[in-house]
Amino acid sequence: MKNILFSFDDMTAKDKAAKQAARYFSRAGANVVQQDVSAAVKRSSGVSYREMSLTFADSQQVVLRIKSSGDIFQVLLNGKVMPIKNQDDHAKAIAEIAQAMDAGRSKFQKLLAAAQAKPPAGLRTAAPRIEQALVEKRDALVAAIADVREQIAALAPTALA
Repeated sequence: MKNILFSFDDMTAKDKAAKQAARYFSRAGANVVQQDVSAAVKRSSGVSYREMSLTFADSQQVVLRIKSSGDIFQVLLNGKVMPIKNQDDHAKAIAEIAQAMDAGRSKFQKLLAAAQAKPPAGLRTAAPRIEQALVEKRDALVAAIADVREQIAALAPTALA
């Protein structure tokens, strides 16, 4: 018996099946924070499909490629193809995907932390100018302290007399 959620022609991010898929993921411990369904029908390996993208609270992403029959054709977990056993039973398939997300969560978080965001080439930061201003201020303070010490040294012998 097939337990299929999706209707290929009626798929949108706000339809009943999309909300139910998000609910199944929540029950499996993966909270969906954003979901999107592509309007365009794509074709790969002789199969027409539409994509449902899901982004989760821990920044992991799942793309479900759904065939015209409503079956899940392919699953991409964080951009990598993931084989699933239960493509005809969506509740079990979602549980499988959530398990894979849990298993790879620490590795994904490490990769996310290692990827450093680089500022755009045209963007200039104020750090060099701030550093130069602080160096000039420090040098001025060092000179002022030296001047005060000279004045103290000049006054010290006369105070003893």
